[in-house]
Amino acid sequence: MRSVRVGGLGDGRAVSDTLGFVLVFGIIVSTVAVVYVGGFDALTSARDAQQFENTERAFEVLDANVEDLAVRGAPSRTTELSLTDGRLGFGEEVTFNVSTADSGYYEATIRPLVYRADDGDRIVFSNGALFRQYGENAVLFGEPRVTAGDRTLVPLVDTRAASSGVSTDDTRRVLVQTEVDTRDVSRFRAATNLTVESPRAAAWEQYLTEDVGATCEGPSDGRTGEVECALGDDVYVQAVSVGVELS
Repeated sequence: MRSVRVGGLGDGRAVSDTLGFVLVFGIIVSTVAVVYVGGFDALTSARDAQQFENTERAFEVLDANVEDLAVRGAPSRTTELSLTDGRLGFGEEVTFNVSTADSGYYEATIRPLVYRADDGDRIVFSNGALFRQYGENAVLFGEPRVTAGDRTLVPLVDTRAASSGVSTDDTRRVLVQTEVDTRDVSRFRAATNLTVESPRAAAWEQYLTEDVGATCEGPSDGRTGEVECALGDDVYVQAVSVGVELS
């Protein structure tokens, strides 16, 4: 019985197996690389978003503590913030001016407390209001305590920097110490206007118009960085000067 060998059959099968292995291995490596890059970016974004939300909640605790000072008469409070990859400091000055037709007025210039994330997003505490700020756009997520009705109450929490800012590129616990310096109450019986000069004037205008029910002119009417509202003819201003120290 004669055996017949087909020339080159064994060599061709070996080449095909090798080529197939290379192709499959290349597909696996490419898939892993794509998943790693995309997954890493997604995980980083999720981590940053969670850190920002944690800081928001810490600012809500700060707001509650400052309310204890302004409303309930507490002399001082300390709030602990966990600061990660960002900076906590004081922002651009904001001015609140209450004035009347008979020349009465009360003015306070405050330094908002600002957390700046590495991507530029900010959380701002300004006169009892909490803002998320993305670039030039600000969104109010914690309302100040302005009330309107038969009598209008305008609380002014005059925060003043008692120390410099704090920055970190890792996780660090920061203490925000707030202490009352002075208290004052004024009453205005004539027609009264409130003027707010702020980088977040559009957000203030929306709040004072929609939530307080005041008649306002602001950025939506062509003003830049300012909103002016008519409050009525019986207005109380409750002003508290608060020193803010970071450590």
